[in-house]
Amino acid sequence: MRKHHPKNERIKRHYLAYLEEAKRMSEKTTDQVAAAIAMFEALSGYKDFALFRIEQARKFKRDMADHIDPETRRPMAKATMRSWLGHLKAFFHWLAGQPGYKSKISYSDSDYFNLSANDTRIATAKRE
Repeated sequence: MRKHHPKNERIKRHYLAYLEEAKRMSEKTTDQVAAAIAMFEALSGYKDFALFRIEQARKFKRDMADHIDPETRRPMAKATMRSWLGHLKAFFHWLAGQPGYKSKISYSDSDYFNLSANDTRIATAKRE
C-alpha cells in the first residue's frame, strides 16, 4: 500500500472543513469530494499537490474515461465524471489561493478539469 503524502493530507482536511463550515456542504457531499481527490491522488502517484502540472489533469481525464467500475463492469458515467471533475476543479481553484501553493499553482490550472463540450452535453442531458 502506498503511503499518502502528509502535506496533502493536511491540506485536504483543511479543505473539507472549509466546505462543511464555510460552504455549508453536507457530510455526504464532502465524502464525494474526498473520494474524487483520493482518486486523483492515487492516479498521480500520491505526489505533493504543490508539484501539480496540467498534464496530470489531462492524464486523469483520460484515465477516468477508461476506468471500469469493478461492481457494475461498466465505464464511469459521464455525469459522474462531470461531478468528480467539478469537485477537483473547485479544489485546485481553492488551492491556488492558499499559502505555499500560490506560486506553484495558478487559478487557470483548475480549468483543465473540464469535460469536452460534447461530453458535458451528454452528462447534462435530460431523459424524457
